[in-house]
Amino acid sequence: MIALMDRFLNRFTMYRLTLYYLAALLALGVALGALGILPVAPLGVLTSTAVLLAVTLALNALAARALQIASNPESTIITALILALILTPPTSAADLRALGTIALSGGVAIASKYLLAVRRQHLLNPAAAGALFSGLVFGAYASWWVGSSAMLPLVLVGAILLARKISRVRLLALFLAVFVTFNVSLAVIQGLTVDLVLQSLLFVFGQTSLLFFAAAMLTEPMTSPKRYPLQAVYAAIVALLYQPQLAILGHNLTPEEALAVGNLFSFLVSPSFKLRLPLAEAREIGRGIWSFSFPKPRGFRHRPGQYMEWTLALGRGDGKGSRRHFSIASSPTEPDIVVAARFTPPLSRYKEVLMGMRPGSVVTSGELGGDFVLPRDPGVKLLFIAGGIGITPFRSMIRYLVDTGDKRDAVLLYSNYRNDEIVFRDVLCQAERAIGLRVVHTLTEPASVPKGWDGCVGFIDSDMLRAEVPDLGSRRVYVSGSPGMVNAMKRELRLAGVRRASIRTDYFPGYST
Repeated sequence: MIALMDRFLNRFTMYRLTLYYLAALLALGVALGALGILPVAPLGVLTSTAVLLAVTLALNALAARALQIASNPESTIITALILALILTPPTSAADLRALGTIALSGGVAIASKYLLAVRRQHLLNPAAAGALFSGLVFGAYASWWVGSSAMLPLVLVGAILLARKISRVRLLALFLAVFVTFNVSLAVIQGLTVDLVLQSLLFVFGQTSLLFFAAAMLTEPMTSPKRYPLQAVYAAIVALLYQPQLAILGHNLTPEEALAVGNLFSFLVSPSFKLRLPLAEAREIGRGIWSFSFPKPRGFRHRPGQYMEWTLALGRGDGKGSRRHFSIASSPTEPDIVVAARFTPPLSRYKEVLMGMRPGSVVTSGELGGDFVLPRDPGVKLLFIAGGIGITPFRSMIRYLVDTGDKRDAVLLYSNYRNDEIVFRDVLCQAERAIGLRVVHTLTEPASVPKGWDGCVGFIDSDMLRAEVPDLGSRRVYVSGSPGMVNAMKRELRLAGVRRASIRTDYFPGYST
């Protein structure tokens, strides 16, 4: 079931999946309103949505042009649709006062991305900023009308898919678990009986927007911490402040206020940024594989194995969006930031533009993060398993170990379709000599195996794992590659006796060709 879900999710980028999810909720809301199941006017919902889209898209385009940065209409549309689902829609298209408030809220949401920003990165979730403005200035607090038992099935399905896509299942689950713990604890302190506590929980999960809030806003990558330990604290803070029974100085915080506090915490402990990086060099390093080098800005720091988000100005789109996440292939010890990608026809519009870049062409990057990093304990024995272009985070780790003289007990199993697709041979050979890294290559296309090949042939499976790494059970295993390859490796590792807790997998939130 999980493999089937992942195959479905791999057809979409993170942003496009979110957009479809929100659009489906709006369509369902309009239908239920027309049937009298939801207390919203269908025409009011459609009108407020149209106003929000018009205002946010226009303002975002103007801001992007003024600041000379790549515009991302998808994230703007997502902000508009979230606001349409949480702000109270007008009772009719003639309610100009309500529409005016909604329009201003949309404008504030987009303005917050540029004005409430540090190092070109916004501090608050834009939809939360817009909802805060509506409530604090006009007293039109968000009704969160999406929270309804009639909407719950679609909200739940979408929440699961979205959390899986962006690898925030743990964050979502932790938030809900902590929320329930706090909710029950506060209820017990207030002297509620068990049946009333259960009724309260059923109401919160079935009749409020808790799940939608957690899936569509809490987990938003730009305004939440990038590493899980900090995500856990962030989730706990928001879960506590979200409690309907909790009053601070006589005030019960709204969901958007609770999220704003969490966003500020995230910025303090895990600050984001956006960089405009000029391309220094693009070159083919393997069959259909290209690397792209950008001069490292002063003060930039990353840990080997982390990823960044890269945004290109596409001009025209193809439905797959203008953003991608790429693991950083370069070590923190090197002067450039290097990423690499495979180019297999037919190319997406994103990869067409990427291939067309010339030295001096500028990309916008940000959202540095990821927990796919070396353990701090140098005594931990390591096994790296790379499938194709999944070698990139390992190249960063291995080059870092070589440059720092860190001789760890590490084995690399590197799978490719053909011999001419193997990349970063120079770094791997250097690591074998300098730090004792053991590299095992395998080719999965028997017909292409060159004469004199001294590696393995075939896909990495439990038998190959046991044969090539006899002490497999004592190693921490890192797996990087396509989602399909990663899922297959997790199964084979479990068959080979590796504990689930010993397996680390790379983060591919926007994986899409």
